[in-house]
This record gives sequence, C-alpha cells and structure tokens, in this order.
Amino acid sequence: MQKYPIAVCGGASGSLYVVNLEEEKVIAKAKGVHDGQVSKEQLAGRPSINTAKQAMEKLYGRLDGGGVIAVQVHNDIVASSGREGGVKLWRITKYENDMHTSDNPEDIVDGDLIPLGSIHELQKTIVTSLKFDSDGNLWCGCYDGTIRAYNIPDSTQFTPQKPLFQSDFTDSVLDMDLCEDLNLGVAATADGGAALFDMSTGQFFAGMMLFDGCACRSVVIVKHAKNQGYSVMAGGSDGTIHRLPIKFDQVTGLVDQDNPFDVLDTDDTTIKPKPHTGPVMSMASPSSGRFLSGGQDTSIRIWVMDEIADDDNKVEQTEQNKLQTKCLYALTGYKLWLGSICTDGHRLISDGGNENIIMRDFSASKANDS
Repeated sequence: MQKYPIAVCGGASGSLYVVNLEEEKVIAKAKGVHDGQVSKEQLAGRPSINTAKQAMEKLYGRLDGGGVIAVQVHNDIVASSGREGGVKLWRITKYENDMHTSDNPEDIVDGDLIPLGSIHELQKTIVTSLKFDSDGNLWCGCYDGTIRAYNIPDSTQFTPQKPLFQSDFTDSVLDMDLCEDLNLGVAATADGGAALFDMSTGQFFAGMMLFDGCACRSVVIVKHAKNQGYSVMAGGSDGTIHRLPIKFDQVTGLVDQDNPFDVLDTDDTTIKPKPHTGPVMSMASPSSGRFLSGGQDTSIRIWVMDEIADDDNKVEQTEQNKLQTKCLYALTGYKLWLGSICTDGHRLISDGGNENIIMRDFSASKANDS
C-alpha cells in the first residue's frame, strides 16, 4: 500500500491484484503470472527445485499457502516475485485509449496490469523481498544471500541492466527494510542475523547474530518518538522479537559503521513476554515510537516504545535500557498463513483472510462516524 485507498497484493494461485480499499473493488489484475507452487519440473533458466523448496521452507515453514512471494508498488509501477524465480515489472493502466493520462493511481477506475518485462539477471534467483526507495530504485533481497538495487525508469518498457548496487550477506536474505533518513538498510538472514548495509553504496558493514538455531524472519527500522533515535526490530521464526538501537550522529545523520548497535554484551535485547507463538512473518512501523508485528500464531500486535527513567546505578546507560517496549493491542483471528501487513499510519491492512484483504481503520473520521 503506497497511497490509500490503492493497494497491490499477490494471490495464492500466482495472480496479482490492484484494489481500491474504499470501494472494495479489484481495479486491475494479471492472472496466473507467477507459479502458485514450486513446480515439480523446473524449466531451464530457473532455480533448481531443491533450492526453491528450501526457500519456501525458510519463508513459510509448514504453513505455506502458496502463491506470490513479494510485491511492491511505486507510483503506477508494480514489481512482483514468485516461486519460479526473478522479478517481473508491471504498469497499472486504464482501459481507455489514453491509457496513461494520470500519474495518480487513485484516478484509475478500471484497468489492467501491463507487463514491462523482467530483471533477467535475477531469473535464476528466488527473490524474497522487494522495496522501492523514494527515487524509484528497486531493492531486491535474494535467497542467494545478496541484496541488489536496480534503477526502474519511468518508461513503457524495462531494459535489462546491471544492478546499481550488490551486497553479499552471510546467508539467505528473507526480509529487508530501508531507512532513508539514515541512508541505512537492514536484512534478515536465514542464519539468525540482522545485517546492516549502506544505501549509498549497497555494501554490508555490520551484523549481529540474534537467533540461535532459527532464522531471522522479518525486520523493520523504527524511529523513536522522543529522542530522535532509531531501532532495528528483528522478528524470528521462533516468535521472539529483538530490539537493537542504532548509534548515529544526530547532526550529520551518519551511522557509526564500526559499532552501529547501542547495546552492551549484558543487555537482553528480546521483548518480553514472548510476542508470538509462531514465526514473526512481517513487521511495519506506522509512526514514530510504534510498530506492528504479524505472526503465524494468527495475531497482529501493535507496539509502543516508551522512555523509562535513568538508572543511576548503571555505570553505562545505553539506548537499549532507556526504552521499554509494550504491546498496546493484540488483534487475533487471522488465518495461519498471515504473511504480510502494511499501514499508512491510520489503517492496518493484512492478508490472512478467506480470499480477502482485511482492513482495520483507526482514522479519526471513522472514529467520529461510530
């Protein structure tokens, strides 16, 4: 969801849908453009069937509902990835003869998803996560342990090209998030780590192992509400969430790449009590000091980070022990294959329904209507 009420989602059968959430209407779609399941007979030029099956096991465990892996939208450009490998690009258009008369997705009444091509270099790679930055560059987290960024031109066709950046990580990348305020990205890796990379160069510079014997499944960078700081939140396949405050210069905005996490060896970085009883599949941050987590335990939780009083008995007070994280709400009743949540700060959108997108509206207008 880039601009309410327009959202883009992927289906279990491999289809893509653009929806108007207010009208509860599909306004554009492309049917069966990705594999719904890992094919028993992988075609030439695709990842091997063993690699694809291993990737799905890391991503979804035993609760795999099938379908599209990742989807992102920037203006009227949609990027999607599937189990067959690679990334496909689309443009949302109208059916009228002047098919691209407006840059505003909200003006679309009825249309289609027009294919622009694919990123050929990623054809043999399972792409697990996709993010557009504000310049329209597409960042791709890959199961082969790389993150690659591509410039996506605003044109009718996408010309295959080499990545702007490529960085190699210690293990498969399962999720990532970008923070342009700090020019910082973070990757969740299958070996249980959260790894930082510089968005100006794409290069990995630091990481921390957080989960013993399980994967780091989801990550988000959250801005603090009061002290202008930032923290990496990392969710694991065991249901736990770690919080790692980031060291940076508030004047220059530069992250301390030699020692980026403001934690001590004695700090317990986990949120207590344990947030989820199943893998933390997705996280998002709607506003400063708040974030959301969605798990395979059929729940979404809304969290707030509050400052606590300084402890004069501590020789060294880090950002880790200056904040406490509390759960404000637990929303339950989702399906086991809940895998994606997003928010614009007023509305919470998720999958995990019976062939439906679930929207919870917390905006002031809805509160006044009730």
